[in-house]
Amino acid sequence: MSTPTFATAFAPATLSNLGPGFDCLGLAVTVGGDRVTVRRAAAPGVRVLSVSDPRIPLDPERNTAALAAASVLRRTGQNIGLELSVEKGLPLSAGLGGSAASAVAGAVAANAVLGATLSRREIVLAALDAEAVVSGRHPDNVAPAVWGGAVLVLSLDPLRLVTVRVAEKLRFVVATPDYAVETQQARAALPEAVRREDAVAQAAGLGALVLALERGDTKTLAAALEDRIALPYRAPLYPGFVEARDAALEAGAIGATISGGGPTVVALVSVDSDAGTRVADALRAAYTNAGYAASVTVARVDARGAHVL
Repeated sequence: MSTPTFATAFAPATLSNLGPGFDCLGLAVTVGGDRVTVRRAAAPGVRVLSVSDPRIPLDPERNTAALAAASVLRRTGQNIGLELSVEKGLPLSAGLGGSAASAVAGAVAANAVLGATLSRREIVLAALDAEAVVSGRHPDNVAPAVWGGAVLVLSLDPLRLVTVRVAEKLRFVVATPDYAVETQQARAALPEAVRREDAVAQAAGLGALVLALERGDTKTLAAALEDRIALPYRAPLYPGFVEARDAALEAGAIGATISGGGPTVVALVSVDSDAGTRVADALRAAYTNAGYAASVTVARVDARGAHVL
């Protein structure tokens, strides 16, 4: 069967860290995503024809979709030309895995045009090659964007991943205030060393979080969302977060924390409590009172992950 001359792929938004899952836990959610169209071209190499957000470079050496497509070319051993068009559906520097979504969509579309020979694991590695250039080699957004659902990263070299089931009753109220926090800025705020008691508490919290997500155990989930490694040091980067978190809890959220490098806040709710709308309204009002507009969505787990449209 002949391979297509072009393909368009979608990759979803992802939440990462989720409290104690720093750099190792991510979750795909229905908050939108990025689309990348890849076409065969006469001249070898990768070129970016257009990006819907003018802040994103057309330079293929600095564009994650193009970098991922180039990695797919290398991994398949093909020497053809690829031309990309990128449609951003996710905000920049928001903690929703925007650069990862572009990288994954670029890799999936390129793989389709090149005969769909790469496995999902190889797609993750291709997207990680792109992420390494712009924000660091961290799979916690890339992996769930490829696989869908929740993914726990056990190791990076070699890459070892485990999927995590999320109970059907859980929903994620995602609030993104209208300011950005650069990944490098969030990374720079981290401490160089972690106290032993914090490391132990973080490990226990991650174990509890994974169990609570799978079981839908809201009581354990509420206790498991504490982050002892990143959020205490990054909190000054997120004006309005403390007020938003407190408002979400008062409105019935199970718990609330920052996604990734922020500033997006994710509040967990259960469909049993019918709290989604109340929590969404509370988050929006808290950010308005703090002087920021916020985009708020009540989301489900995106179980499908990246795919060709």
